[in-house]
Amino acid sequence: MHIFIHQYHLHISEHSQDFVKYQHILDFQNFKFSSNLFKGFIGTVLIHNISITDFQKLVFYLDKEENLAISKLLIWVDKEEEFSKNLATIFEIVPAAGGLVIFQDKILMIFRRGKWDLPKGKIDEGEDEETASLREVKEECNIVAEIKQKIATTWHHYWNNGKIVLKRTEWFLMSTQQPEAILPQIEEDIEIIAWKTAEEVVQALDDSFTSIKYVIQIFNQLSSK
Repeated sequence: MHIFIHQYHLHISEHSQDFVKYQHILDFQNFKFSSNLFKGFIGTVLIHNISITDFQKLVFYLDKEENLAISKLLIWVDKEEEFSKNLATIFEIVPAAGGLVIFQDKILMIFRRGKWDLPKGKIDEGEDEETASLREVKEECNIVAEIKQKIATTWHHYWNNGKIVLKRTEWFLMSTQQPEAILPQIEEDIEIIAWKTAEEVVQALDDSFTSIKYVIQIFNQLSSK
């Protein structure tokens, strides 16, 4: 699982005993939160023995505290699937789907609310992930696309009515035969739609979300195989 809280990338995976390669380790058994939680830490921090209740506290902490020195939080859990289900007991989970659309050597990106993004949105009741992702691309960008494969699942947080919500987005790699048809959905605050080269994507990611950077990273890894 990959959860994104602002610039923090939380990678949830099943427990391993290979502690040796991690310089910074936090054991959450009998742990007390403080404002200096990651003081002096750089790069990847390993967290283990964390309960679902303490994970909720951690999310609230990360929402308020910024530490640009931390690149990733690797969180070991006993069973990833069980942990995922337990998230629904402490957060509202909103299912969503989106598309990374390619045409030749370019990627379709949208500019919305000051950030470069990819088309995505909530899954409607009774709708499957694939249908939702194609619908969102059509609504937000005015193009008909075809799914090539699923590439990633991301989770990110936002506030709604005084509560933190986790949005789980299923991402699909898509292609289109009508690149010239792009038209921004103004009602969704989309200002610009652009086909970007690899170099332009790198520049755009300077003004994007950590979750979108991750999706692009996964796409680049798939493309290089």
